[in-house]
Amino acid sequence: MTKIISVVPNISEGLDAAFIEGLRARLEAVPELMVLDVAMDQVRNRTIFSFTGPREAVFQGGFLVYEAALGRIDMRHHEGEYPRIGAVDAFPFVALKNATVEEAAEWAQAFAQEVGQRFQVPVYLFGEAARTPMRRDIEAIREGEYEGFAQKMADPAWKPDFGPDTFPADKGATMIGARLPIVNLKAYLTTGDEEAAEWTAHALSGATSGMPGVKFYPGLDRTRGLALLNITVGNYRATPLYRILGAIRTELHRFGAGISRVETVGLVPQGALIDSALHHLQVVGFQEEEVVETRLDQILSQRFTLG
Repeated sequence: MTKIISVVPNISEGLDAAFIEGLRARLEAVPELMVLDVAMDQVRNRTIFSFTGPREAVFQGGFLVYEAALGRIDMRHHEGEYPRIGAVDAFPFVALKNATVEEAAEWAQAFAQEVGQRFQVPVYLFGEAARTPMRRDIEAIREGEYEGFAQKMADPAWKPDFGPDTFPADKGATMIGARLPIVNLKAYLTTGDEEAAEWTAHALSGATSGMPGVKFYPGLDRTRGLALLNITVGNYRATPLYRILGAIRTELHRFGAGISRVETVGLVPQGALIDSALHHLQVVGFQEEEVVETRLDQILSQRFTLG
């Protein structure tokens, strides 16, 4: 039975297309590595890669990402509409087909130790790979962001898991962890009023919002002149996308605003989109196995395994 673990490195560069395409080409040249997606975001000045393969290939590709990003990005000059702490901000290992999150965590811990030694960058383990409860939530680590991280690291409680104990201003720090698939969205508002985005993010991030595991980051797309919300959904089964977007629209009523468009960032689990489609179509009793592509994938996988 083939086990699939992917990685989704987030780097703090979303403007230099030549650099991103060059890195994609280097990744595609790694034997047995499969590049699944590259999502470049100019507003957030951030690019999300996604690739998978055997452990050795994934590690080799990961080291390429760190080598390229740390050699190109100087965090002292970085600006973007998204919180970050370093040139390679986050590097999650994601348990996909037939793989457990515990296996993804083991890969993450081994990879993180090598990254700290090889690149001399502070490394924090998060999610299922975390060594302490306070570091399971990636936002707890990211709090204070790049600008406040040197001071944060002076606290012994925030000593990195690997790498140097001092904050390198040019590289920043990095977070490596393990998790299940998540959904990243950008919801553009119908107004340029940043207060509307900030209010909505605050209102829906509270403990009583009924949206555990959903993170909202307000921002502004200066090219379009529209306020926006960057949204990270940790468990789309517990909090479906249609419920999140409905709650955003409700909060925006007080500003006479709404949602003009929604964009996905990176790859999205099929089930997340099916849930919302079924809700709006009012379909009941539907199973994902009834999707023709899913059924074909199951049949072809069985034949490949048996052959």
